[in-house]
Amino acid sequence: MRTSVDERLSRVAEGLAGAQGVLSRARRRSRSEAEETRRSVVGGATSRPPASIQQLTEEFFGGLRSQSFLAAWAAFAAGERVARSSPVSLARLPVARLLTPRSLAIATVASDVYSAYASLERRKKWYPNLIGEAEFEEQHRRGAERVLEGAATLGGSLIKAGQFASSRPDLLPEPYVNALSELQDRVPPRPFAVIRRAVEYETGRPLRETFRRFDEEAVAAASIAQVHRAMLHDGREVAVKVRYPEVAGMVEEDLSSLEVTFDVLNLARKELRLHPISDYLRWTLPMEVDLLREMRAMTDLRSTLSDRADIVVPEPVEELCTEGLLVMEYIEGVRLDPAALDAAGIDRPAVAELLNDAFADQLFRRGIFHADPHPGNLRVLAGPDGPRLLLYDHGLTLRLEADFVAILAKMVVALRDGDFEALGGALGEAGLPVDESTDLGILLQLVGVMMGPGEKEDGNAATVDLGGDLEAIGRVGSGIGDLPPRLMLVGRAIAFLDSITRRLDEETDALDIVAEYTKDLLTKPESGE
Repeated sequence: MRTSVDERLSRVAEGLAGAQGVLSRARRRSRSEAEETRRSVVGGATSRPPASIQQLTEEFFGGLRSQSFLAAWAAFAAGERVARSSPVSLARLPVARLLTPRSLAIATVASDVYSAYASLERRKKWYPNLIGEAEFEEQHRRGAERVLEGAATLGGSLIKAGQFASSRPDLLPEPYVNALSELQDRVPPRPFAVIRRAVEYETGRPLRETFRRFDEEAVAAASIAQVHRAMLHDGREVAVKVRYPEVAGMVEEDLSSLEVTFDVLNLARKELRLHPISDYLRWTLPMEVDLLREMRAMTDLRSTLSDRADIVVPEPVEELCTEGLLVMEYIEGVRLDPAALDAAGIDRPAVAELLNDAFADQLFRRGIFHADPHPGNLRVLAGPDGPRLLLYDHGLTLRLEADFVAILAKMVVALRDGDFEALGGALGEAGLPVDESTDLGILLQLVGVMMGPGEKEDGNAATVDLGGDLEAIGRVGSGIGDLPPRLMLVGRAIAFLDSITRRLDEETDALDIVAEYTKDLLTKPESGE
C-alpha cells in the first residue's frame, strides 16, 4: 500500500526520537566513564601497589579506547534507530547484512569488550603483581554493563539472547549472568501508526475493511510483537498479535552478527563459551517470529486437547493469519496470581493441581507441549465444575520425540525418588558428561542449569544461584552446550511451572503429579517381548 507523506514523516520522527534517546544515554555514560578514568589515572588505586608510568599510560589510553568505542556505539545505535523506521530494510539484502548500523553497533560492543580483555591480559604479563582476579572481576562487571546496555537498546532478538544467557551460569562469569537477568521481554508498545501500517501490509487492505473496531492501546507488548484487542465485522471479539515490521529481517542479521561476535570474544576469554546461546536462538527464534507457524501450533494443540474441557486454547481466525499477523478469539481470564485468584473466588490448590496435570498430560501422553508457560501466558477461567486453564502465546509450542520424552520421564521419577544413580544415568542418556565419579552436589547443580531459572514476582526469569564450585560445574557442564536445545526449553518450562505452583499452594507436590503421567512410559515392555 502507498505510504502517505504524513506517515513517512511520522516514521522519520519516530526514528529521530529513538536516536536522540540513544545519544543522550551515551553522553551520560561517557561523562561517567571519563570521570572514572580520571580517578584511576590521576588519583591512583589505593588497593594495589604503586603503578609505573607505563601502567598509568596504559590505563589512560585504555580509557580513551573505551570512550572511542562508546562514541562509535552511540553513532551506530542511533543510526539503527533511524534505519528501523525506514521503509527499506537493508538487512534484507544478504550482502549488506553485516554492514547495517545494527550489525555495526553489535560489532562495536564486541570489539570494546574484546579489546578491554586483551589489554588486561597484556598488562598482566607486564605487571603480574598489579593485575589479579579483582581486576578481571571489574572488567567482567564493565563488560556485562556494556552488553546489557547494547541488548536493551537494540532490543528484539538480543533481549532473547540476553535472557537465555542469564540462565546459563555454566557459560558466563557471574557478573554477566546477574546483569543480563535484568533484561525483560516487556517493552514499551510501538505507536499505533506503526501497528496500523503493519496490519494493513499483512492483510493487503485498510484496517477498517478488516475490523469493525481496533483498539489503539496495546493489551501487551514484547520484543517481537504486541497484541491489540479488536472486533471483526461479524461481531467476534478477537486478539490481534502484530509482529514488528523490522523483526523478520532482523533475526538472521542478529544471529549472523552474534555468531561472529562470539568467535571474537572466545579468542579473548576461553571461559566465555557462547555458541550454545546462538545455537539455542537459531532453533527457537524462527519459531517465535513466524506467526503462521504459531497459528498451526495453536490449532494442533487445540485439537489434541479437545477432549479436555478444563484446558482452553483460543481458536485462531485462520483466513486472517499470516507470517506477521495472528488473529484469534479474545478470551479474558484471571492472572495466576494468588491475590487475583482469591479475589475471583477461585480455589488456588485446584489451580495448582490443574496446572501441573495439564502440562504433564501434554508432555508425557500427548507428545505436544506448550514450552513457554510463564505467568504472562497463562490465565484461569472460573467454571461450575472447577477452574479451567487458558493457554496464550504458542510460539514455542512444539511436538516432542518419544525417545526424548522417555528420558525426561526417567529424570522426573529419579528426582521425585531422590535416586541420584538413576538421575545420573538419565542425564548421561541426554548427553551430559556424568559418571559414577561425578560429585552429587555438582550433579544437582547441573540439573539446576538444565532446568533453568525460577521466576521473579514480576514473572521474569530469576538468576540461577548455583553456589559451590563454579569452575568444577563449568568443567562438567561444558557438554551442556551439546544437548538438544529442546531439553533446555522443556527444562525452563518445568522451572516456571514449579515456581508458579509454589506461589499458588505450597502443599501441592508438582513432582508427584507429573510422575503419575510417567508410569505408562516407564512400564512399557521392550519391543519384541
